[in-house]
Amino acid sequence: IYAIDYEGKDSLRESLREAHREHLSTVGNRLLASGALLSEDRATVIGGISLRDTESREEAESFARQDPFATAGIRRETHVLYWRRRWWDGHFLS
Repeated sequence: IYAIDYEGKDSLRESLREAHREHLSTVGNRLLASGALLSEDRATVIGGISLRDTESREEAESFARQDPFATAGIRRETHVLYWRRRWWDGHFLS
C-alpha cells in the first residue's frame, strides 16, 4: 500500500499517529513492514508504505481506506500494488 499525503497535514498526522499505529496492529504478523515516506530532506513525511501479506486486493483496499490517516483526509492518493517476494534478508527465495 503506497500512499502520498497532502502537504500541511503534519499537526493532524501527529494527533492521529497512535490511532494509525493501532490500526496497523490489527492485522498482526500479516503486516510485514510499514513506515513513512520522506522527502529529500529525510525529515518531512510525505506519505507511507505498508507491506501486507494478503491474497485479497479488496482486503488491502479496505485496510487502506480504514486507516485513520485516510479517514481524516491526510492521504492525497493511495495505491494498492501487487508485490512478489524474491529476496528477503539477503537471500533469494525460489
